Amino acid sequence: MRKPPFTPTSRARGALLGAATGWALTGAARGEPALTRALAEELAEGKTDLRQLALRWVELYLAEPESVSPETAAALDHLARHHAPPEAPVGQGSEPIARCLPVALAAAGSPRTLVSATYHIAALTHPEPRVAWAAVAVNLAAGRFLLGKRDFVADVIEALRANAAPEVLVEAARRVPVERRDAIPALSAMAGDAVACAEVALWLAYHEPVAERGLRWLAAGGGGGAGAAAAGGLLGARDGVECLPSPAIAGTADADIWCRLADRLAPALATAG
Repeated sequence: MRKPPFTPTSRARGALLGAATGWALTGAARGEPALTRALAEELAEGKTDLRQLALRWVELYLAEPESVSPETAAALDHLARHHAPPEAPVGQGSEPIARCLPVALAAAGSPRTLVSATYHIAALTHPEPRVAWAAVAVNLAAGRFLLGKRDFVADVIEALRANAAPEVLVEAARRVPVERRDAIPALSAMAGDAVACAEVALWLAYHEPVAERGLRWLAAGGGGGAGAAAAGGLLGARDGVECLPSPAIAGTADADIWCRLADRLAPALATAG
């Protein structure tokens, strides 16, 4: 496996374009990339106001209600009507895992901030602990890659245990280094099961040396938009934007916008590194 590039910009672009490529390869709806881009824009402007972020998400949802998953739609509808996140879980889908990736770019150098911000942003639509902590697990791995590191499993396990995360997630993280491909969760389960999505994305980031091959395997196997986007974000953060398939990038909607957002967030990585 080749050495990761030591340019923060390459890794930042790889993370955001990797996620966008995952959505593109699976034909995902426009809503999830739009919500993710709104979060990246808020972070790039130095804003950390959850209420303002929620308002932006609600505006995007109301403009195009059919563009997001039913679980996310139910949560954003609740936000629109009650001006507060839902208290009861709306489901265990994996959408927040990819949606929260920009937090890793903004907070890679501060694991405590990364954990807290990821958890609370994920909980805006999915208060189910398994979902929010699955997003944290993936972002912790992304944060390590964005700093030019290769190891991430120990950091993920330590953070999950320190915060009393659901044991099912801790066990999933423990399996990553030793799990065989034929033993990981079915790709078709990734969309509706955040834990399965996190496990597969982390497994690919640990075992798959070729980013394009991993992304195409996910897309062909029915991994779903969020799963492919989460894995794409990890692989892109690990190996830099150069590892991504050029034709897919060319066909990715708003690739230039993703690059500009990554460039605005990259200085935080240079400082952290």
